[in-house]
Amino acid sequence: MSGYRYSRPVLLEMAIAAEESAKTFYSALSRRFPEHSSFFNQLAGDEEQHAKTYRRLLSGGETYASRDERTLADRYIQALETSGLVSSLRRGGERAVEAADLKTAMQAAVQMEKDTVLLYHSIAMAAGKEDRLEIYRIIDVELGHLAKIESLLKTV
Repeated sequence: MSGYRYSRPVLLEMAIAAEESAKTFYSALSRRFPEHSSFFNQLAGDEEQHAKTYRRLLSGGETYASRDERTLADRYIQALETSGLVSSLRRGGERAVEAADLKTAMQAAVQMEKDTVLLYHSIAMAAGKEDRLEIYRIIDVELGHLAKIESLLKTV
């Protein structure tokens, strides 16, 4: 589909980069906070699986949502990119290093998961039906991460 700033491959590459960055973030936290390593390793593993899912979608055919949804999604994603949200999601390794303590790391994780969900909803808006269902499954897992992280955050 022409006339859009963000093609399907660009959107899926954006999601892959976010997932790889999240994996790097959680893997680094696992090493920094060994008392919570199994928790962070589980999150890192989930992010790795999500990246694989997005790669599989990337190798598939081009399907899109309706013209109106594509137009709106393009505007949303451009706003997310302009605001710095997309580039922020690519800074997983840096975020892990910047976190002074577990509480700060967990707060960064909460923000990262929220930003990820926002980006993925925008990508899903542009996606065809089959891709959209896969993205919604990933969003559901990300929301589960958010709940777990917020729960742990209350204890630190």
